Amino acid sequence: MKEIFPKSLNYLKIPKYLIIFISGMLIGSILTYIAIQIPRDIETAKQDTSITIEKPEFDPFAKFDIPHKNRIESKIRYYIRPGRKLDLVEKYKRSGRYLPMIKAIFEEYNLPQVLVFLPILESGFLPESRSRAGAVGLWQLMPATASDYGLKYSRWIDERRDPEKSTIVAAEMLRFLYDEFGNWELALAAYNSGYNKIKRAIRREKISNYWELKRIPRETRNFVPNFYAILHLLADPKQYGLKLPEISDPIDYETIDLEATFSLEQIAKLANVSTGVIKRFNPALINNIAPSGKYTLKVPIGVKEHFLEQYKENPPERIEFTYTTYRVRKGDTLYRIARKFGTTIKALKAENNLRSIRWIKVGQLLRVASVSVLEESEEDVDVESGYSTTPSKKNQVKFVYKVKRDSISIKTLARYYSVTIDEIKKFNPWLQKESLQKGAEVVIYKPANNITMHKIRRGDSLWRLARKYNTSVANLKRWNRLYGSRIYPGQRLIVKVN
Repeated sequence: MKEIFPKSLNYLKIPKYLIIFISGMLIGSILTYIAIQIPRDIETAKQDTSITIEKPEFDPFAKFDIPHKNRIESKIRYYIRPGRKLDLVEKYKRSGRYLPMIKAIFEEYNLPQVLVFLPILESGFLPESRSRAGAVGLWQLMPATASDYGLKYSRWIDERRDPEKSTIVAAEMLRFLYDEFGNWELALAAYNSGYNKIKRAIRREKISNYWELKRIPRETRNFVPNFYAILHLLADPKQYGLKLPEISDPIDYETIDLEATFSLEQIAKLANVSTGVIKRFNPALINNIAPSGKYTLKVPIGVKEHFLEQYKENPPERIEFTYTTYRVRKGDTLYRIARKFGTTIKALKAENNLRSIRWIKVGQLLRVASVSVLEESEEDVDVESGYSTTPSKKNQVKFVYKVKRDSISIKTLARYYSVTIDEIKKFNPWLQKESLQKGAEVVIYKPANNITMHKIRRGDSLWRLARKYNTSVANLKRWNRLYGSRIYPGQRLIVKVN
């Protein structure tokens, strides 16, 4: 038998069985090290390569911890199916039209930037989107919510479809819900199903963890996992085989303040663009006429100057709406009433917030609009400024706004009181920064003829006044410095600020 070990070892007089045992130990240790370390090196290499991920120009995921749950993983698998993946990519691409605007507003409200992608789930970034339940717009706002926050809805306009105004409402809602619940899972669930439903579920189940709640609507159970799944896909598209395209360019526009009422055909003719362009830049317009009263129209860059020149040279006929009240009689239908007044069933439903053509009864009062064309008068409207050329009263109403939280911007305050940033700085020369600190008091003056007052009667409430004057409860409290909801007969309140 051939010697396996060198002869030199024989001089040491070490038994061969001991040498075999030691050699086996060494070889086993080497094999164990290889088996453990190589997979670790491979895993580390995988982790290193996954750090570089494609993200939008700004990094919305930097300060937001997106959880990993089985319910989220199942939703991820759902979204990476071929058809769903293509749909997600299209929605992401479309988001570029509104992301800069949404990002700026969310910064004002100190909201996490990942929430700018919530419309992917809500509306696919389509302002005209409508759900089966009647929610409308980028943020899928319900009529009651829109009314509470002062968004207008009529035969001519639905401001839930206005990207900027609806985003402000969504920001206020999300800020309020997070402050109430203290975490984003419950805040998002409440945004989907309503504050009261989530509050009741927490009270009944004595659980404040969204992932453990059972007695919530099925749609709400899926809403948060769906949104987090989308965030995972956008945060690390390579891991899921997702190739994100360049997002669309933001919609740039300039504005024209209209006091009079014009048809979209008239506006398009003056602006030298199609009515389709006017509708695309003003999705809140749901009919072919811009609403009566002051209205800010959005037009493509470079169109405003041409519009003003044409308006000055060839002013169009002005349109006026007059409203009459009709009491429903026995045998009346919306069709008969529409024919009698030369209007449409759709218009009657919009003006009176009717969900069905059958929802009228004898004795009910309906608001009916009629249209007439006016001749140009000497005291016409200055389209550029948006104000009447007739002189206004010198009386001024003073407002004092006390800042309740840090970093409210002057721009937000100007929006609250329908004034310009320059006017606020003129009233308050001490202002040095664009954002306000908690506790500061800002003075604002408005002409008395721009203020509407209401004397409280028995049965009045802030909610009813808000609906009557087409504003929000928050505005009524802000304008009148109310810290609760209690009001008294005989009390005079500011109910409208023009």
